[in-house]
Amino acid sequence: MSHPGPDETSPEPPPMRASDADREHVAEVVRTAVADGRLTLVEGDERLREVYAARFRRDLEPITADLGPTGETTPAVPAAAPARRPPGHVERPSTSWSVAVLSGAQKRGEWTPGHSHSVLAFWGGADLSFRDARIDDAGLEIAAVAIMGGIQIDLRGIPARAEVTVRAVAIMAGIEVVVDPDTRVEEGGVGLLGAFEDGSGRPRGTSGPRVRVVGVALLGGVSVSRKPIELES
Repeated sequence: MSHPGPDETSPEPPPMRASDADREHVAEVVRTAVADGRLTLVEGDERLREVYAARFRRDLEPITADLGPTGETTPAVPAAAPARRPPGHVERPSTSWSVAVLSGAQKRGEWTPGHSHSVLAFWGGADLSFRDARIDDAGLEIAAVAIMGGIQIDLRGIPARAEVTVRAVAIMAGIEVVVDPDTRVEEGGVGLLGAFEDGSGRPRGTSGPRVRVVGVALLGGVSVSRKPIELES
């Protein structure tokens, strides 16, 4: 009976091809890490490009290796419902802009967006928070275009009677819209070799604002998530 020589080894099994479901699972882990602050928008966008370019499962494993074995995150502590600002009329410009080209753009705190606000992220990242923005019952329309970049839009805490429409275009990029538990979400986007998804679930009530998200994701992702505002110390 012959035995394998010292140089004889059994052939390695061929690598397993990654499916669309495999890529979307890893992409969601990356988006969650961006939302949790473990990755920056730019880092998240870089990893999303690697996700959608991956051919084999082994190519996906290193992308989230430093985010935990299964991409698990610490459950959020339930927070009280955000205090809604009273409705009324606010003097606002017709249009306003945020631009991040090979750079970053951030809007936080108290600021006054136009009735239509456009944001462009090209090889950069934009972080827009409307929690303390001066928005009235006239509502808001956001045109968000991300090209090989990332955009995060925080719509938590906006007035209860406000209506917001987000027209999102993500080309090899990521756009995330964050709403609070009471917001009513309507999603009508299309994913082309990418993902356009509403992961917010049902609202906690029916008295919150309405947010409509439409557009297209091409080799990228547009997502809606629902997260309570953390309790202020």
